[in-house]
Amino acid sequence: MSEPFALDEELNNLQTDSIHIANEIPIEGENPKTLDQILNGIVDNIQDSSYSIIDGTTFDQIRSFIKHFNTLKKSTATKVWDIVLSGFNSEIVSTAQDLEANDQDEYLEHRLPLETYGFLIMWIISLTEQKATSRAVQSEKAVGKVTRAKGSRTKGGADAEEGVTTWIAEKQRAMDLMTSVLDLHLSKIWTATHEKETFVSLFYKPAYQLLENKENVKIVALKKRAYRVLCLCIKRHNHEFGAKTTILQNLQYWEHTPEPMAELLEMLSSEYDFPQLLDSILRDVASKEFDESIKDLSAPRAYSKFLVKLSEIAPKLVLKQMGLLIQHLDGESYMMRQAIVEIIGNLIAYLSEVEQTDQVKNQIDGFFDVLEERFMDNNSYVRTKLLQIIANLCDLRTKFPKRRQRLTELVIGRLSDKSFWSRKQAIKTLIRLIEKHPYSMHGGELDLEGWEIRYTEVTDDLKAMVTRPSRRRAALRASAGGEGDMDVDRAESDAGAEDDAEDITVPTDEELLELQASKEYITKTLQQRYYADAIRFIHLIHRGVPVMCELLASTMKQEVIEAMEFFVAIHRYKVRSASEGIRKMVHLVWMKDNNDEAKGVRTRLVECYWQIYLAPDESLTAKENTAVIARNLVSLTYGSTLAELTSLEQLLTVIVADSIASIANNNNNDDHISISDEVVEKLWQVYSHHKDIPNPQRRGAIIILGMLAKAKPDIVANKIETILRIGLGKHGRADLALARYSCIALQRIAGEKKKQKGMIAQDTVRLPMDHPIFLRLRNLIDTPTTSKHWFAVAEQVINTIYLLGEHPDSLCGDIIKTRCKSIFNLQESSESPDAMSIDIPTTPLPEDSTINPENAFKVDSWQLSQLIFIVGHVAIKHIVHMEVIEEEFKRRKAGVGSDGKKDKDAADDELDQVVGTTEDEFGDAMAHIRERELLFGDGSLLQVFGPLIITICGNNTLYSDNTLQSSATLALCKLMCISAEFCEHNLQLLFTILEKSTQPAIRSNIIIALGDMAVCFNNLIDANINYLYKRLSDSDKAVKKNTLMVLTHLILNGMVKVKGQLGEMAICLTDGDNRISDLARLFFTELTSKDNAVYNNMPDIISHMSNTQIPEDSYRKIMKFLFELIKDKNMDSMIEKLCQRFKNTDQPRGWRDIAFCLSMLPFKTEKSFKRLLEGFPNYQDKVYEEQVFKCLTDIVTKGRQIKPPKPELKPIIDEFESKLQEYKAKGDEVQDTEAKAINAVKKGSRKGGRRALSTLVGLKIRNASMPTAVETTEEKRTTRRSRRGADQEEEDGEIQGEEEEEEEPRRPKTRDAKESDQDEEDEDAEMEDGMEKLAVRDAQTNSRRGQGRSGKAANKDRVDEDGDTVMGETRKAFDLGGKEEEEGEEGDEEDEEENLKPPVRRRGREANRESSVEPVSTRKAIKPPAKAAKAAKAKAPASKASGGRNNKASSRKKGKSRKSWSDEDESEEDEEVFHTGDDDDDDDDVRSEEESEEEVLTQTRKPAAKAAVKATKKKAVRDASEEPEATPPPPPTGRSRRAAAIKARPIIESESEEEEEEEDSE
Repeated sequence: MSEPFALDEELNNLQTDSIHIANEIPIEGENPKTLDQILNGIVDNIQDSSYSIIDGTTFDQIRSFIKHFNTLKKSTATKVWDIVLSGFNSEIVSTAQDLEANDQDEYLEHRLPLETYGFLIMWIISLTEQKATSRAVQSEKAVGKVTRAKGSRTKGGADAEEGVTTWIAEKQRAMDLMTSVLDLHLSKIWTATHEKETFVSLFYKPAYQLLENKENVKIVALKKRAYRVLCLCIKRHNHEFGAKTTILQNLQYWEHTPEPMAELLEMLSSEYDFPQLLDSILRDVASKEFDESIKDLSAPRAYSKFLVKLSEIAPKLVLKQMGLLIQHLDGESYMMRQAIVEIIGNLIAYLSEVEQTDQVKNQIDGFFDVLEERFMDNNSYVRTKLLQIIANLCDLRTKFPKRRQRLTELVIGRLSDKSFWSRKQAIKTLIRLIEKHPYSMHGGELDLEGWEIRYTEVTDDLKAMVTRPSRRRAALRASAGGEGDMDVDRAESDAGAEDDAEDITVPTDEELLELQASKEYITKTLQQRYYADAIRFIHLIHRGVPVMCELLASTMKQEVIEAMEFFVAIHRYKVRSASEGIRKMVHLVWMKDNNDEAKGVRTRLVECYWQIYLAPDESLTAKENTAVIARNLVSLTYGSTLAELTSLEQLLTVIVADSIASIANNNNNDDHISISDEVVEKLWQVYSHHKDIPNPQRRGAIIILGMLAKAKPDIVANKIETILRIGLGKHGRADLALARYSCIALQRIAGEKKKQKGMIAQDTVRLPMDHPIFLRLRNLIDTPTTSKHWFAVAEQVINTIYLLGEHPDSLCGDIIKTRCKSIFNLQESSESPDAMSIDIPTTPLPEDSTINPENAFKVDSWQLSQLIFIVGHVAIKHIVHMEVIEEEFKRRKAGVGSDGKKDKDAADDELDQVVGTTEDEFGDAMAHIRERELLFGDGSLLQVFGPLIITICGNNTLYSDNTLQSSATLALCKLMCISAEFCEHNLQLLFTILEKSTQPAIRSNIIIALGDMAVCFNNLIDANINYLYKRLSDSDKAVKKNTLMVLTHLILNGMVKVKGQLGEMAICLTDGDNRISDLARLFFTELTSKDNAVYNNMPDIISHMSNTQIPEDSYRKIMKFLFELIKDKNMDSMIEKLCQRFKNTDQPRGWRDIAFCLSMLPFKTEKSFKRLLEGFPNYQDKVYEEQVFKCLTDIVTKGRQIKPPKPELKPIIDEFESKLQEYKAKGDEVQDTEAKAINAVKKGSRKGGRRALSTLVGLKIRNASMPTAVETTEEKRTTRRSRRGADQEEEDGEIQGEEEEEEEPRRPKTRDAKESDQDEEDEDAEMEDGMEKLAVRDAQTNSRRGQGRSGKAANKDRVDEDGDTVMGETRKAFDLGGKEEEEGEEGDEEDEEENLKPPVRRRGREANRESSVEPVSTRKAIKPPAKAAKAAKAKAPASKASGGRNNKASSRKKGKSRKSWSDEDESEEDEEVFHTGDDDDDDDDVRSEEESEEEVLTQTRKPAAKAAVKATKKKAVRDASEEPEATPPPPPTGRSRRAAAIKARPIIESESEEEEEEEDSE
């Protein structure tokens, strides 16, 4: 006997899959009949009494079947379902009856059977769902999609797939029985809470399990039944907490559960009136935080779906918790922000349908404020979702006029979004805003002019009501309503009649208030506001049109299609600016159809033009539709550019070709796009109309006809007489543009060389030369006119002749000769030939032709321009004609060879290979004619005009007419395309014209012609390609654009080699003209696909742009674009090259540029950072520059942000960062020291100033080294005292006389250094200090000029990379302009050893300096060495006002140089005298070396460098005293010294006052 049933124990066993059946019967492998007999016995027992389920044998038998349920046959399993469900139903009915009878003993007996049936049903559902889930997983792995249930079935007809039954009907019946059980008063049967919850779990667990299967959720009936079971468990049986936990878990575990859980909560709140669970869950969701750094997005995605679904079906409940949910807008998860935005949209839609109270309006306004803020969200998905919400709000009945304008403005702003998805959705939203606009009072059209007229009328009417008493009275009477409509109308008419005679009066306050309260005034005011809003809305649309035009050129095809839809929409609403976009749309016809997207764009373009211009209107008759379509087509030509007409021609060609192909395929579908014959006939009627119609209309008709004839030549071939009568007749002579387009239409007769889709295959048509067409063409070109349109007509006339004529050369030769006779007054003899052939000419002009000497070359420049133009164009067209003849010869020979029999034997083939074929001989003959005969043949007609054209082009001052110069230059270019020899001879002339011509048209023509010459004669142009690149910096935008187009064509097609000139093309990337910048972007994008072309030329680009010194922001934009085109595999070598460039750059701007280029590289590998570290010595001394440091720090940040992190990068990144910080600190320290020194110099105090000078002398800026020794102020004072004492004897003789004559109010006129007191010495020191400062100040403005002269002083001088002059032994140590240089007081021994002097002597001189060298006084003139005399002469000042000029001049003659300060030369620039050393002479004369070094340091540092040299002063004075008598002595040094002291004293006094003020402030 089996054990009694215990629910808790059975549930545990079921959960652990350890169910033990005492009397289990074998199921697998058992005979089906035996199983049926067992089931029949169970059925009999259950039918007798549902209570029999608790019988041990019956219970064990049914459990045995359920345990192996998934292995049973369908019939057996169905019978098991029926037994359990039938018994459960009977037991529920019995229990309900006993509970209704309230018989406790009876209904308590139902407890065990109910638990048993509930357990069995739960077990069966669990087994079926497990199998369904496993099957779904396997299906997803194998096929990629889940098995779909077809729907609910009746009993026994369950849906099955691959033999597996889903038991949908049985599950629905089980859910109904569970609902019935849960409706019972279960508390009477299960008094204990725990026992009741265990029993209830038998029902909500299967319900949750059903909802976990995605296929069950798709079955609405089953899903609703599961919802009811769960709602009953939650509301009546204390399942609220368990339901909350399960729902939140399901949201995260199952992707499909958010919507079902939301529907469950909505049913619980609405049908069962239990919103508490929903509120609790919403509070929990609002309190959750989602970290964006965690890659698992399943949780925020599930919660976002749940909230959105809940806001759709239960907005009122969500609205209560919106104050908490809106906090997610500040969270990191973009999915939650996306959800909140969508929820707000749903809530606005909900609030718009309820009663509009003040509270509701405030809520709507608040929600709109939040939406407007989200337009600036940093995530593109949020912005895209927001735009979708705005589009959905447009469909509401409430239009929100106060918010619509702002929303439209924000949507237009998103048209420039960086995200493609946002831009695409913004276009859709804007279209929806236009289609759903609220301004439909006057038909809904958005014509700006019409709305402005209405607004003006209403405004004037309102003004009249206020200012005109009669109009005011009429408005008040209409408001009072005391009179009928007829009276009101009569009053208004009377008021209108009185307005003209009535004076303007200002109403009183009472009248104004009464007027404002009148009905008419209020109506007019509302109308005015309405019109103003409409006008503003239209202006917003106009503002978005330019952006939409840019989007038409987008690389994202879906975006392009949406932009096209926008222009179709605004055209439908009569927006004037729609035509701008529609004209630009036509260029999309050239999009390459190499994929489905491109085909979709072209197809959509054709459909758009069909909708706008070609679709018939059903409200019109067929005749009216024909007229409208013809008028639309003609209107497309008004104001169109050549590019737009070309694209329109291609579009119409595609339409006609598709129509022909459709007819050829017997496709009689009326939906295909075509242009009917009636429209073509209507266009011919417009063209040939006998009345005077506007020229653009007649012109547009023939343009469209010519376009259509490109695909169907019969359109023009059947109307030749009409064209000759109209276009080449009187109408054409009156309107040369009409004649030009008529010639183009005639050219369509020849047909297309290449057969395109749908076009009629046709051989080229050639007409005899006596055809009326050629007579009319000749008369047209000979028509006298002064219009510049004649050149375009002449071009097309010649094109037509060469395209249609059998012998075009004869006719063109006659035209040229007739022109010559007319222009030059030639008298032809009777022996002259009747015609002249260009191919085989006889003479250039008739032999007996004579020229009147009086009128020789005195011809009309206009007629000469016409002649030269004809000659040039005939020449180029004749080359084309010769190529056509050659192709025709080859075609005919190939046709004969293929049709005839090949009787040649092997011997004949071998002979052809040795000797050559007729085809080769023909080609050689053609090449010879082109190269030698056309321009150099004795009998060639073109040979006559070559020298004339060259003469006109080379003498632009004599032939100064602009038209003549343009024609001659163009003709010269065309002639140069014929012969390589002619091109080579005149190429330099052409380049000269290109450089010097002031006419942009001439320069553009030459640039385009050079592109053609590069195709014909590549070597000639490739060697002079720099002339083309120079035009990229042309002042004219058209020339620059044409140059860029030509170079793009030549480079991308491999016709010229790039030799480092791409820098100029890169500069075009930031050009102000969008056409030029866009073309440059296209060029580099296409160049990227050509084997690392951008990478290979990047060093040249960087060098070029560094030399041109373009603005820094432009440089960065260019580099950012170019580095995006470089492939990652080339980055490591690029790092090395950039690091090496630091060595060759000494300007901070160059450092910043290179550092920025480095920061643009993607440092993703360890090798990249190693290359950067290896090159660190090249830029370690540049790190102190802020921008350099910032760019290098950005590299570190970029390396640390690599996802996922690479452990091997961390050590090398840390090492690089530590080096950056170290050298940044060192550089900052040096910069601070230099800044303090410079400030001390500027400050001017004696103590600080002298210390700063001595400090600056020792600074070495480039290598950031600190000075080795600095003299103190006391040491300098001691030096001055000793110097004055030692030199006093030599100075007394020179100074004494001057001191007696000089008037010094502040100083004694005589001094004796040996007996002077300390005060006098201090005063003298102050005077010298002031002299030093004065020298610094005076030299700031002319130091650069002095350096420039000194750089030319000696041939042995050199210039380093910084532009500093380095002479002989020493470099400049201090720049008097306020900048510190490299060499200090003791100098840089390593530099001097390497660059200037031998090491031994160098150290000796340094030791001598340290021990005995004293500062040299600037009061003495320093004599340069004899070897530097030539250099000193070159650097002597040019001023004639100097008092000491004669002395200096004589000194230069003898190889000496003196420099002194005097009253006469105070205004002159300070001269810098340098010495260029010679090592051999240094070995012979050490004293000369020291003199040279003394001279260099003294003259380079000027008075500020006195403390740098100590011992050579006496030598300089002694040399000066030994100077020959023939040299005039310099001005007295005492006088010079005193004059400088007088000038320096105000500086000393001002600085002393500043020191006193600083001390007082301290």
